[in-house]
Amino acid sequence: MNNAVFGKTMENVRNHVDVKLLTKWNGRYGAEAMIAKPNFHSRSVFSENLVAIEMRKLEVKFNKPIYVGMCILDISKVCLYEFHHEYMLPLYRDKCKVVYTDTDSLIYHIECEDVYDQMKRDIPRFDTSDYAPDNMYNIPLMNKKVLGLMNDENNGAIMTEFVGLRAKMYALKIDGKKDTKKAKGVKTNVVARTITFNDYMQCLKDRIEMTRDQSRIQSKLHNVYTIRETKIALSPYDDKRCVLPHTTDTLPWGHYRIPL
Repeated sequence: MNNAVFGKTMENVRNHVDVKLLTKWNGRYGAEAMIAKPNFHSRSVFSENLVAIEMRKLEVKFNKPIYVGMCILDISKVCLYEFHHEYMLPLYRDKCKVVYTDTDSLIYHIECEDVYDQMKRDIPRFDTSDYAPDNMYNIPLMNKKVLGLMNDENNGAIMTEFVGLRAKMYALKIDGKKDTKKAKGVKTNVVARTITFNDYMQCLKDRIEMTRDQSRIQSKLHNVYTIRETKIALSPYDDKRCVLPHTTDTLPWGHYRIPL
């Protein structure tokens, strides 16, 4: 299931509105009658003979399966927690550390002799179908697109450095590949051209915010504008987790180790 379908399952139908395009003032269905109704919200005038009137809905039909979206998130968490607590922790114990996680992914820092040899021993747990057929680790290509299995997104390439500032804002270096840089809310071309891996490091070490200018196209009343804006591109302040003093480690809010 892609993100577009997932979003539709959790859509808030209370936010739906009725918009009517009208070309006359008088009459039962004219602009004057619509504005006089109790559910009138606002209007936008396009020209002398064209106006858009937004009306609040008088009835709301709850026809979205919001429990589907909720279950997708919960089942994803169950799969991740099972993989981490029942497989990775018993296997590597204190040599394994989660440095970043998202809805369906985990980034680990692991200290061991050969993690790929361990993957070969536990191949039923992994989808290795995207590895090269002649990969240097001799990992067999198995379990293509099997639900609930984890896969190595780097396909054997070694991740050498990682910086995670906050949710949806991180960068990583992969041996032999271009740096991966993520900063939600900042245009992709701005991140690619004006932000470097060292910027992420400086932001983390010096505890500073970095801004970048970006342009976007906006339409208002069918008049198209180009707007230049300054946004906070990188920020070390993670409001979703508690940063432990004198370290880069974090704990979720409510954790027993966080001092009151």
